[in-house]
Amino acid sequence: MKQLNYMLYPVFIIVLLLGMAGLGLGLFEFKVWIEPQSSDTASLPSVMKSPGDAEMQKAQPLSPALSQLSSPLPPPEASPSPPLDPVALAAQKGGLRVSNSTEHPVRVALLERQTDSKGDAKPAHWDFAPMEGGSQGLILSLPQDDLILANGDIVVAFAQDGSRLYWGPYVIGETPVPVWNKKTGEWELVLQPY
Repeated sequence: MKQLNYMLYPVFIIVLLLGMAGLGLGLFEFKVWIEPQSSDTASLPSVMKSPGDAEMQKAQPLSPALSQLSSPLPPPEASPSPPLDPVALAAQKGGLRVSNSTEHPVRVALLERQTDSKGDAKPAHWDFAPMEGGSQGLILSLPQDDLILANGDIVVAFAQDGSRLYWGPYVIGETPVPVWNKKTGEWELVLQPY
């Protein structure tokens, strides 16, 4: 009987070590994605090691090449304008036109950098149904006044269906989205599906 016990101890230890190693590897989540090549630098595949990194990746808007692959919808008509000097940015004040090209109900929220006479920033939000706004988008307004966005205002959008998708944050005049449309004098934001 003692010989049987001595034979089982090494087997038991090996099974225990393999089980612990499998459990330890199960705690890590590895994901791989390939970023599109840019003209500045050649991107290599990136590896994420935690679920928090995956959520940060969702915050970045899709490149036009990837958005065409993931959806049959056409890319937005306006292209991002190059960075402008501060004098030109200060002159770009206008409304916000939003189009929800996703299959999710979305809330668009705004926090104006400009403060009112009391020194408080004025937050506001608007809700969009799936696919609302079409190709032309809807111009946003406030209950008492027209909405005029200025340099530094912050816009963010997030899905309201529990999918945990979000777009932004976008800083007016500092991020490539929303896009300034010179013809209409408006900022344009097209929410693309992931």
